[in-house]
Amino acid sequence: MPKNKNGVATLTSAKPPKYEDIKAVIEAGITQVNEEFSMTQIIQQDLFTRDKKTNETRLTKELNKLFESGEAERIDKAKKWIKTRLQTLIKEKTVQELLLGEEKKVKSLTIKKVKKTMIGEFKNEKYLSHHTEDDLGKFRVVIEAKKQTEEKTFEDELIKLMDKHEKVVEDLIEFVESQGIKLSKVA
Repeated sequence: MPKNKNGVATLTSAKPPKYEDIKAVIEAGITQVNEEFSMTQIIQQDLFTRDKKTNETRLTKELNKLFESGEAERIDKAKKWIKTRLQTLIKEKTVQELLLGEEKKVKSLTIKKVKKTMIGEFKNEKYLSHHTEDDLGKFRVVIEAKKQTEEKTFEDELIKLMDKHEKVVEDLIEFVESQGIKLSKVA
């Protein structure tokens, strides 16, 4: 298969898929939506009933067992699932709202492996949940502070809007004067 300049495989020709295959993809997608809905419900319950002192859940315990098992193929698949699906399901707006309530505006909750930056003297201020040395490398529920977005000033918004519409100050002055407002120009 040909590759682009970054070494990534690219598709240069293909036959159209069979209609049976397209129908199978649609059915698999519908099944996946149903399965993910069920998974989300179970994950919500698990996170809601977490041990708030240790930040453990039944799910984190099972993930830790799996990663300690040494089953490389299952661990690789689990890593991909955690990164692409589990954390995505947990970060859904409805899940965060259910688990954090109004605090969802300033906090987020997820499941991650505990790193040095989450404990002790190296603790990064964005991590709000408490973890110990014993938690290092293990999956735990992690609560993080959301980055607060600075409130934009009128001037910032005006500059952004003028830039979007490719307008300059002279265009703004012309518009204001066309509205019957007299401006005195300062030299």
